[in-house]
Amino acid sequence: MSLNSYNPHTRYRDRATQKMMNFFKFMAFLLICALFGFWLGKQYGAQHLITLKDNVASLEIERDKLQENVTELSAKAQTADKRYEQLQEEVNSIIPKGPMQDLVTLVRTQLEQGMDPQRLSSAIRSARPPSNCSNPETKRFVVKTPAYNGPTSFAAVAEGGVIISGAGKSARNVKGLPEAWYDPAKSVTLVFKHGDKMEQKSGVLPLRYSVVHKDREYRFTIEKGARSFAKVIFDSCAYP
Repeated sequence: MSLNSYNPHTRYRDRATQKMMNFFKFMAFLLICALFGFWLGKQYGAQHLITLKDNVASLEIERDKLQENVTELSAKAQTADKRYEQLQEEVNSIIPKGPMQDLVTLVRTQLEQGMDPQRLSSAIRSARPPSNCSNPETKRFVVKTPAYNGPTSFAAVAEGGVIISGAGKSARNVKGLPEAWYDPAKSVTLVFKHGDKMEQKSGVLPLRYSVVHKDREYRFTIEKGARSFAKVIFDSCAYP
């Protein structure tokens, strides 16, 4: 009969040793995984850094190109502005303004309406600044209204060669009834009779008008005068 060599103390110790070995193996596995993950992360980070550097370099190149384009466009814009100013000056020198523009428009209108160019040119050449002008004089006349029943009133100029008269709208009293005198705040109609001609001009005073009679040009300014009256201020200059 043989004896059994089984030792329970050895069995428990072997189990503890096996568990310890398994624990160290597991920890070693975790450490290897951690190191491998760290290595992968480092490799990814390095590659990502390289990519970022490449992107930064590309962006810097694009930035430099954009700056060059902006500089070029700015230079072109300045050149365009200078050219525009030059063209504007040329246009201003060619196209008149103010009274000259009005005269050019008037000449164009006359030509479009069939005016003979030679006749128009002769009329322009004959025009000149006023000369041999008289001193201003003043006369007056009563402006007729629908309610006016007095005698006919007029202002005679150039020894009766030019007759000026006028009519207007009646002024109203506090009751709204018409008065015999005219309302100077409303339009009046002036009549200029000289020779066989009769010309009219309407509007609110003061009004300006000119009449050529014989060898003189009479220049009139008609203003509001005393109640019922219009004041005529005029002078005359040699014509043409």
